[in-house]
Amino acid sequence: MDSSFLASIEAVINNGKAVISADDTNVVAAVQEALRNGRSATFYVSHTQAAAVNAWYWTPQRIKEAEMEPVTSEEKARIESELGVKDTGSLYSNRIPCECGRVYGAFEFVQQGIAEHGREAVGSVLALENTSVIRVNPVTVAVCPDCKRKLLRGHYYCWVNGYGCCKSTEM
Repeated sequence: MDSSFLASIEAVINNGKAVISADDTNVVAAVQEALRNGRSATFYVSHTQAAAVNAWYWTPQRIKEAEMEPVTSEEKARIESELGVKDTGSLYSNRIPCECGRVYGAFEFVQQGIAEHGREAVGSVLALENTSVIRVNPVTVAVCPDCKRKLLRGHYYCWVNGYGCCKSTEM
């Protein structure tokens, strides 16, 4: 085993986190268990594992209920030009209307992520080549960028082979 691999694990542990190594079936089961039990966790998994979770979670009924839709090429271009996030690939999101008239979608989600975590952090997550990030029961609340209202309806997002979420409140 390469010592740099263990050094990377040590760095994660030193930040108060855990590293779990398991086969695909057990990783997917861990994601499912966290979801079913309402636990909040972030899983850094292979694209194959993320595809298995997405196939299980994003049923046609759930896609319809969450009002998920492909992000338009216009919105993706805006994410690139205004926020500097390149190559968004296959991206899905729901759209939440705010009382002020603004609609919160993928653009606003990325914008809020940059405001909360910084452009470098967002860019680093989206630039991962062999890793997908699955946020289970995330506690982040969508906030309208115009009037700053917290939007009570959940925002869902899914970058195919990249970044996505699933929530037990919709189970």
